[in-house]
Amino acid sequence: MSILSMRRSLVAAVSFVVLLVACGDSDEAGSSGSVSADSILVYVPADTPYVFATTGDAPDDVIDKLSPQIDATLSAYHQIIRAVAENAYAEARENDEDSDWFKQALPFIDELESLMSIEGFADAGIDRDSQFAFYGAGLLPVMRISLSDSQLMETAIKRLEEKAEQDMQTSTIDGNSYRYAGNDEGRVVLAIVDDHLIMTMVPSSLPEDLLKQVLGLTMPVDSMATSGTLAAIRSEYGYDDYMVGAIDVERIVATFIDPQTGVNAELLKLMDYGETSLDDVCKAEIRTMSGILPRAVMGYSELSVDRISSNAVMELRDDIATAVSALTAPVAGLGQSQGGLFSFGMSMDLLALREFYSDRLDALQESPLNCEIFADLQAGVESGREVLNQPIPPIVYGFKGFLAAVDSVDGMDLSAQQPPTSIDMRMLVAIENAEGLLAMGAMFSPELASLNLESDGEPVRVNLPMADALAQVIYLAMTDKALAISVGEGMQDGLGDMLEANVADQPPFFHAEMDAAAYYEFVGNSMASDIGELGDMPEVRDAVAAMNAASQLLMDRVSVAINFTDDGIEVVSDMTLKD
Repeated sequence: MSILSMRRSLVAAVSFVVLLVACGDSDEAGSSGSVSADSILVYVPADTPYVFATTGDAPDDVIDKLSPQIDATLSAYHQIIRAVAENAYAEARENDEDSDWFKQALPFIDELESLMSIEGFADAGIDRDSQFAFYGAGLLPVMRISLSDSQLMETAIKRLEEKAEQDMQTSTIDGNSYRYAGNDEGRVVLAIVDDHLIMTMVPSSLPEDLLKQVLGLTMPVDSMATSGTLAAIRSEYGYDDYMVGAIDVERIVATFIDPQTGVNAELLKLMDYGETSLDDVCKAEIRTMSGILPRAVMGYSELSVDRISSNAVMELRDDIATAVSALTAPVAGLGQSQGGLFSFGMSMDLLALREFYSDRLDALQESPLNCEIFADLQAGVESGREVLNQPIPPIVYGFKGFLAAVDSVDGMDLSAQQPPTSIDMRMLVAIENAEGLLAMGAMFSPELASLNLESDGEPVRVNLPMADALAQVIYLAMTDKALAISVGEGMQDGLGDMLEANVADQPPFFHAEMDAAAYYEFVGNSMASDIGELGDMPEVRDAVAAMNAASQLLMDRVSVAINFTDDGIEVVSDMTLKD
């Protein structure tokens, strides 16, 4: 448990290294698509199955604003890693197990602290001018970072090796030295070449000519720098010229169904995988299925001292995307800021969903899948028809979605699993026949039956025994298209605005928003508890508290939305920053 937790902490720490590097300046392709000779993208093959790379400059004022939180978070992660290692060392000694590895790890982790800050990375050659790319040489992952001075990184790595009292193994290729660690099957390779730090994982048997390709010693014939792929993505989705990513699902799938050469052939050999095990029918059907979601893209739509907005799109086949975009339904206020502690809601046209599901069953019935891989999917057609034939009350298909807005929660302690003593909130249920929904509720509640609630949006107090016992004030209000409820003193004043709020032209499938500072304060204690036994360590709790404090100082409000568009499924994250 402790070793696993430490590995997770190390992975999280590395993610912040990537965040730091991603904040650097670069001389990559601009919006015009032109590329400088030293662009890091010249090392990325044009046919890479995945890439996430800097393509432009991050504003200095944004880096300045993010720096305190990055430093605080990196410091906190080092504190967590140190605490995990100490705990593992103590447990090993107590259980009379081999503790040498953990004992040797402690000096290494102490030295790691010198790197885990913006200044520490700069001292190791990673600064604001560093460029970053994470991509596939075939399927093999490669992370490449440009350095201000390769000797700084070399010195930092040697310092870490000295503290660990164990050097990585070394070898040379084309006169360039590189480090590696692993076994007879696979190895992690770390190389510093031409002021670039390259990290990758390769089969141990990878021939030298292919390793040269992976490390960029042999340049790709066609590169991402000149292909225009990332520039086209930026243009299509309105991304800033900063950082863009893409995952080519069809290309990844093709690796397993088409004959391969080069690094992919070596990787599949290591996996003992042969595409010849699939017949032509399976290959064709797998290719067709991968075409349903052929690509995913991601980037930033805004990066400023006031707001950071990112966007990811899972592109869908045109006919599927068009059908999916019709699945959402009108819900007043959904997708708009509600203020308060947090809000969340969703929309769904259940009748359209039924039709979408029925169309998919028709397609499978008209053109059955014959590959054994899809046997369960094809067999599900009959059971799917049975589901559609089940009688469903008409009022259910009138449901369009909901929106809940919570202003405050008192007495709740997530770490102690203690429910709230009171809550102030509003909730709207969008439905075609709101009066019918109320009538159904009245069948089970005499209090609701005696309300005489009109479809005029005026709040009416409801006296429910359970609410009265909890000293909660409840109001209901209704229009012909929605039913709204408030809980808490004075919350009924917002029901009218909630019912009359605008409906988005393309309603989101899901939307959530929160007051970041209030949220982190609210969940602060429980966050340490959520990491299990590590949360019992004072050092870990202090580190989590430090990260929360840094987030509270930086963030104002945070939101996430899932939209169904003509392109596919879009995930939008938005963070407004404090002054």
